[in-house]
Amino acid sequence: MNARRRQTNLGMPNRVYQRGASFYWVRPSDQKWIRLCRVDDGQRKMLARLAAEIGDFEANAGTGDMAPLIAEYVRLHKDEHREKAWPAYGKYAGEAFKDAQLGAIAPADVADFLRDNWTGKLHMQRVMRSFMSGFFEWCIGKRLIAANPCREVKLKKPKARDVYIPDDHFVAIRGKLLSYVRKRKDGQEIVTKVPAGEMMQCFIDLCYLTAQRSTEIRLLRWKPDPGGAGGSSWVDSDAGVIHFVPTKTEDSTAEAVDWPITPQIKAVLKRVQALGKVKSSQYVIHSIDGQPYAANALLTAWKRAAVRAGLAKPGYTVKDIRAKALTDAERAGYSIEQLQVAAAHADSKTTEIYVKSRSVPVSEVRLKLPKAG
Repeated sequence: MNARRRQTNLGMPNRVYQRGASFYWVRPSDQKWIRLCRVDDGQRKMLARLAAEIGDFEANAGTGDMAPLIAEYVRLHKDEHREKAWPAYGKYAGEAFKDAQLGAIAPADVADFLRDNWTGKLHMQRVMRSFMSGFFEWCIGKRLIAANPCREVKLKKPKARDVYIPDDHFVAIRGKLLSYVRKRKDGQEIVTKVPAGEMMQCFIDLCYLTAQRSTEIRLLRWKPDPGGAGGSSWVDSDAGVIHFVPTKTEDSTAEAVDWPITPQIKAVLKRVQALGKVKSSQYVIHSIDGQPYAANALLTAWKRAAVRAGLAKPGYTVKDIRAKALTDAERAGYSIEQLQVAAAHADSKTTEIYVKSRSVPVSEVRLKLPKAG
């Protein structure tokens, strides 16, 4: 007997249909209609989107309902997260739980998932617990489950980082951002300029002089953009301040601070304007195409400079610059209350963690060896 021939959407890929002005793919696992693109976008875009959807489906293929739900959760919420690695968290979870049923997940299952995949990596365990908690809360909102298993999964608190960059190390790494030494075939050493070295120096300088998170400097704008992604921190030359609205707290405590444009900060901003390749860029620190650098690109530049300076072993990171700035300010006589305002912290305890973990007290007790009577 001949198989029944398709009567509609002739010439279309399997399980792909046109409905209204869009192409849809019917997912085999749950028969859900997944929108691919508009018909006006053409078949090339439709096929590209179809390949991506099938790839996600096959990667998460399993006997349970968890993987498709995680894939849907990522698809619906990935644009809300600035972190580029966030969608990858869904792939880790989808692969691990592809044979699991959502309603049968217990806190112990989540704990096993974290322990088996990231033993000894507390930071990644906390990241993935946060991702899974968000997923389960979404499932609760869809009335698929009644409780969040992650609420009963306890992890150790991360140890406060106590690294302090000494002045000479800071100056050395900063200097090595500009150039590196390469050897020719004949053995001759040549000092080569790093193309973006001067912009990297400006980035480092602003991180220190403002004591703000590196993300705020990376996304700092020349003009306000309250509705844009990445917060609304901007340089207000007329008022003589930089309005910082930290991206980390804009959706929670909403702490903000106006930082005066000191002569040194003003000089750095002028350097940026002089060397910026794209004069129309809305970002203060920007790449050759006018866009902000990725956080990883800035960290890589810093680490390479540390290697060239012979300071790779201490493991300094860009985030340590903020801690150095606050610690230096405390040593210069500023109070914890003043530093709390400067750092846009919601409470002074956070500020004290930054400073006290890096300030080692000096004992005033002096003893002498006992002598025989």
